[in-house]
Amino acid sequence: MNARKRLALTAAAAAVTGGLALAPAAGAAAAPAQAKQGSVTAQRAPSNCPRGYLCVYPKANYKGTPKKVAQNNRDLRRYGGAFNYPLSAFNNGAQCNVTVYEKPNYRGGHAKLNRGTGWAYIGSNLMTIYSNKWC
Repeated sequence: MNARKRLALTAAAAAVTGGLALAPAAGAAAAPAQAKQGSVTAQRAPSNCPRGYLCVYPKANYKGTPKKVAQNNRDLRRYGGAFNYPLSAFNNGAQCNVTVYEKPNYRGGHAKLNRGTGWAYIGSNLMTIYSNKWC
């Protein structure tokens, strides 16, 4: 499915659900799930996401055992788990925003996750997270 169709489906779903649980659209930066439109709202980090890390979860709402990364990573495939089908993610980075990519080597669909924010439900908009880059 192309990015335009995904964006249209995401917008339709947001309209039906009242805007709850927005997810990133592949290839485009999206607002974090719990931020008000036009503003960035810091969230409390999940208790199992240490300071300085991007935490990617196998279940929605930051549930399950997260995969954690603190540096730029060209290829996260070797870690498997939540990176293969992420359902939520939180950026508990110390200083930077992080961009996550669907393919290794910072390629493919991508979305920026601001520091101190998360996506409580990613859904099918970002099927994999196979590389990440800070700031």
